[in-house]
Amino acid sequence: MENDILIDFRFAKEKPRFGELFLITGEEHPKFPPRNKNFATLAPLGFEQLDDFFGILNGEDTGDDVLVWLFPMLNGEEVFHNSGPFDAIRLSYSALRNAPSNITLLQECFNAIKGMPDVEVQFEDNTIRDFTPIQQKADEIVAYWRENDIEPGSEQSLLVEEEEDEDWEDDNWDENDDWEEEEDAGNKKGK
Repeated sequence: MENDILIDFRFAKEKPRFGELFLITGEEHPKFPPRNKNFATLAPLGFEQLDDFFGILNGEDTGDDVLVWLFPMLNGEEVFHNSGPFDAIRLSYSALRNAPSNITLLQECFNAIKGMPDVEVQFEDNTIRDFTPIQQKADEIVAYWRENDIEPGSEQSLLVEEEEDEDWEDDNWDENDDWEEEEDAGNKKGK
């Protein structure tokens, strides 16, 4: 069973760069100044920069270390060391590795990002307008694991092996690495 809930927020008009996206941390990035402050409104959600991505850390002793991940996306794929512009961002939430009550945090993130201008929300290849299908999917995952005597968010849930589609972890990440910059005329390397 797929335990991760993936929600894509696509930007119809103004596509954010890393500098704009970084504002969700409540600060400006010194190397990537923002062109606008749209993402600053999301700072109260509590995202922090975690390597190339952003996440809301778990302050509890139970469950996963990161409650909600946020990944920048380009052409339908999560991107690394990329300054943008991004055509979407993805929220990722593990309904197995988080206590069921944490779904309210995902809903809060969903509502805040959905409220931004010109955003289209995609979930399981469908455009959605509210949180209902996401809640239903989370409820299905929780029910499945409870039927198998594993409580989501428990230590036992963290031991469940999950198949990985790809290994995105970059142990050699360095802030000074080259970042890709998407140009209208094509790709080029930039710093």
